[in-house]
Amino acid sequence: YLDRKEPDSAVSILDKVTSGQLFIEAKILTAEIIAEHKSLDAGIASLNQYKNLSSEDELQFLKAKTSLLFTNNREQDAFDLMKSEDSKFNNFAEFKYDYAILAEKMGNIILMEQLLKEAIKIKPNYVNAYNALGYSYADRNIKLEDAKKYIEIALSISPNNHYIMDSMGWLHYRLGNFEIALQFVKKAYEIQKDPEIAAHLGEILWKLGKLKQAKEIWKESIKQHPSNTVLLETFERLQF
Repeated sequence: YLDRKEPDSAVSILDKVTSGQLFIEAKILTAEIIAEHKSLDAGIASLNQYKNLSSEDELQFLKAKTSLLFTNNREQDAFDLMKSEDSKFNNFAEFKYDYAILAEKMGNIILMEQLLKEAIKIKPNYVNAYNALGYSYADRNIKLEDAKKYIEIALSISPNNHYIMDSMGWLHYRLGNFEIALQFVKKAYEIQKDPEIAAHLGEILWKLGKLKQAKEIWKESIKQHPSNTVLLETFERLQF
């Protein structure tokens, strides 16, 4: 129905899902359809009507609402919504992580660091929080020893995760270990041709004097991801 531009029919079918494993997914999809075809506020309101949800399901709805707000250029509303729920989800590592990522997007780096450390305290094996905190330091080229500690922990928990491989590679790039950096980021890119990994791989190759390879990777990735800001910024900054 969505392919045929029949959002009302799609919503009618989704409304039939009243319980079970697909309930949360169906309601979030409904909200996204309503937000796109009617109004953003109506889409969010469609999620607010459900009561007596588990904390985990409430958290899924909250994540969906903040995502809708953020992607529709209401970043401050998304942040304010997340902030208003802080006390309710104070013991949920996943909430702290999502809130941290939003804080980073809003430019509040101090809050991001605080929230990620709180997430790790709640859930000591929370790989995403370790990686996000370590990568943030590496990307800003600060506290590189701390960055190394956090990324090493993340990698020990999830050794085949391409995002963590990329973080470790980017850390080694910052440390000046360009060949080691290349090994990590190249392996990450082989697993997943993510545009930000492509940006890093190209920059490392550029630093090693492999300019042609760097440009080829950037151009290939830009074709697939023409709007990725990290990729475009790297390409524009380093090309001659």
